[in-house]
Amino acid sequence: MYYVNPNIKSLYRTSYNESRKQFLRLDMNENPVGLPTEFFEKFIDNIRPEYVAMYPEMSPLIDKLARYLECQPSNICLTNGSDDAIRLLFQVFGEPGKKVVSVSPSFEMYSVYSNMYGLVHEPVTYDDDFQVNLDQVMNSIDHDTSIVVLLNPNSPIGTAWSETEVRAIIEKAQKNNAIVAIDEAYYYFSSSTFVHYVDKYDNVMLFRTFSKMLSIAGARIGYIYSNSHLIKEAKKASSTYAVNYFAVEIAETILDNPQIIEELMDKEREGREYLLAQLENHGYEYHFNNGNYLLIKTNKHPQYLFDELKRRKILIKVYNNPILSDWIRVTTANKEIMQIFWGSFKEVDHN
Repeated sequence: MYYVNPNIKSLYRTSYNESRKQFLRLDMNENPVGLPTEFFEKFIDNIRPEYVAMYPEMSPLIDKLARYLECQPSNICLTNGSDDAIRLLFQVFGEPGKKVVSVSPSFEMYSVYSNMYGLVHEPVTYDDDFQVNLDQVMNSIDHDTSIVVLLNPNSPIGTAWSETEVRAIIEKAQKNNAIVAIDEAYYYFSSSTFVHYVDKYDNVMLFRTFSKMLSIAGARIGYIYSNSHLIKEAKKASSTYAVNYFAVEIAETILDNPQIIEELMDKEREGREYLLAQLENHGYEYHFNNGNYLLIKTNKHPQYLFDELKRRKILIKVYNNPILSDWIRVTTANKEIMQIFWGSFKEVDHN
């Protein structure tokens, strides 16, 4: 038998193999509509075959991000989506045998990469009120901790971290020589950011992505923002060309047109507020924590709703986790999309 890394061999992974193209996709927190058509077509018209034949030039995008964040280009590492940023975090800074402290339930890839790179995942679980005990988080951070993960906001549940909490966690991690990764994949939907801690502490790495609000999940591009020392080490493990030409070009184009970002934010907000109003008016219990998603406690069983909505070509998210077994998660989008969802949801979930 050929050698297989035992951490990989024992790893359990799942994947969604069905095509989602013919569905209204409200299950993975993507923008189901995408970028404005006129804007996207203008971008495509500027693509030239000779540029596609070249390896991508990443410096112009890094420079734009540096100006946006008011930092140096040496503080930024482009990644193949946030997923790649998480991989670099574990590959470079994860000490095998030590702990990774995060909340649970949360983005599954933190647990996956913990196992893949031989670390011990120690999640602090939310209670039935979707609250996490800060003392539990603090007590989990000790000399055996390698990485602490803070998601701001956390998908699918949780309340926003406060400045006091984040500062305390970072300082406890710093005393124990642990890296703190602040995942802000949903930054554009949230009213808070902890970007300022990158300058204040030498153990903080901030992750962002173009996949959610910026609507190019298929392009796979994100970035790490941190101090130059940590970025230098992360880049050593990065692919030579971690992001492709199309991803770099469209990310640059979006940053050059901030009105597009404002338009995307306004449309999502309008749709979300419409859906929240409908849920309020019809007496639904729901949970919203400043991402582009809602948890809804349904009348019918979530799996029944999943099946019936899928039959109507609408995808939603359901969970096996006991805390979430009575809830569905729905991606929020513009008002037209939310009206379509609400019409079908109301029919399926009536008492």
